[in-house]
Amino acid sequence: MNSTSDRPGPHIVGRAPAAGRRTVLLTGASGVVGRALLQRLRELDVVCLVHRSPVRRPDVTTVRGDIAKPMLGLAGQACVELAAKVDAVIHCAAITDFSRTGGTLEQTNVAGTEHVTAFAAAAKAVLYHVSTAFVHTTVDGDRGRTAIGYASSKSAAEALVRSSGVPHVILRPSVVIGDSVTGEIGTFQGLHQVVAGMFAGMVPMIPFEPTWPIDFVPADVVADAIACVVENWVSEGEFWISAGDRALRLDQGVAAVIEFARGLGVSIDAPRFVPPDMFDRLVGPVFLDALPVKIRRNVLRMLEFFTTYLQSGETKPSSLGRLEALGVRPLPDQRESLRNSLKYWAAQQGYAPAEVEKAA
Repeated sequence: MNSTSDRPGPHIVGRAPAAGRRTVLLTGASGVVGRALLQRLRELDVVCLVHRSPVRRPDVTTVRGDIAKPMLGLAGQACVELAAKVDAVIHCAAITDFSRTGGTLEQTNVAGTEHVTAFAAAAKAVLYHVSTAFVHTTVDGDRGRTAIGYASSKSAAEALVRSSGVPHVILRPSVVIGDSVTGEIGTFQGLHQVVAGMFAGMVPMIPFEPTWPIDFVPADVVADAIACVVENWVSEGEFWISAGDRALRLDQGVAAVIEFARGLGVSIDAPRFVPPDMFDRLVGPVFLDALPVKIRRNVLRMLEFFTTYLQSGETKPSSLGRLEALGVRPLPDQRESLRNSLKYWAAQQGYAPAEVEKAA
């Protein structure tokens, strides 16, 4: 059991379901968490609000709309009819690209949440708002300024939900990696991009302390936690879906990637860990200026990722131990989950299956 717990909050209270199956509206069904949720939500009737990517599954109803528009982009009567049959709303839709600019983060993550919250109020439904475990991230100095926009948009969205008066639960997943067993994931995330950079030899140094935790959770664990909260009719509280004190240290994660790569026959030099202040004052300016433009852009992107997700070496709170009372399964072994995620990533990048099996 995960021993790290989040700060004191409401006790977890499940309500007995009413007769018949409940209907939930799911936003963001094509995203990483949404896709994993669709594999897990079998006890509920699911309606997916989709904007571009259709959901092709016979047991799921699809409604075309847009959270960035009032009434979810639905015609008046269609919105009324949908609200009449929805018992709960699971809001996963968000832009997670932390380098996005031009107002799209605010339009989708903030205004979109406001529209979803208004729909939940009209439907008299409980809102399950999927936020991020990095919602309180701040940065000092220039590095991380781009990445902080994502955290700020999620913080603003949470504030909207809390002030709405709508019954709600806030769920804060950590960095999401692939399925704990298969490694499968809908879209490769920032952590995968860092691994790709290591394979390409573009991470000669890491400007963080090697003992800092790198918190990640497999997609199926995130989906199971959210589904259990919804299925048990939990209607209040804030839950951290994170590894907490079971997170790997940064040097352990890097060592796992290096070991896996060498099992594939890919030689990776171990990155040098450099204290953040030394990198910013002495190493960074010289090192970055010497890189070709394309490589420098990729390195800066990876630095933004690390800055956002390794803030000050803090250990994240975790509610997974508490959520086991609802039937959420314990967090699997972190190293094994990472290896399986790497195995899936490598197979998708064209490494020979035999090589991938050997590395795993």
